Amino acid sequence: MLYLTFKAGENEYALDAARVLQVVPGVPLRPVPDAPDHIAGLLNFRGSPVIVVDLVKLIARIKCRRLFSARIIITDCARAGGGQATLLGLLAEDITTLMKREPADLMENALNTAETSCLGQMFRDDERLIQIIKIERLVTGELEHMLAAGMEEFSKTQAG
Repeated sequence: MLYLTFKAGENEYALDAARVLQVVPGVPLRPVPDAPDHIAGLLNFRGSPVIVVDLVKLIARIKCRRLFSARIIITDCARAGGGQATLLGLLAEDITTLMKREPADLMENALNTAETSCLGQMFRDDERLIQIIKIERLVTGELEHMLAAGMEEFSKTQAG
């Protein structure tokens, strides 16, 4: 499999590149009032509102720095209960590398907690351990509600 790697704090993570639709610059986002602190804001992506999750804030508990290498990864994300897939933006740092790994290269993660359930298997790159993010596990509770409400609102504006 091919993985897109990035940083959240001091650690490295990866996403399945097949789930990545596009990587866009870290542009200004529209704030979302009363959203959880890991929601960076809304992105206008090709005329559609896309909720952007700050992966650095979610995983490392610090806000993503506005670096040149900070980008927004546009992904497809399956909604709970087998609902319609929707777009989700993921803000991260040092998004610069694609890595190919075989299934035999992956190691199980025994360190997950309820707060880190989005963290999947790991693989090595020299002495570094890189952990895979499971996009579908990012969408829980309030974010699921926000995605559903956002798509409903967008559908209404398109119909009217």
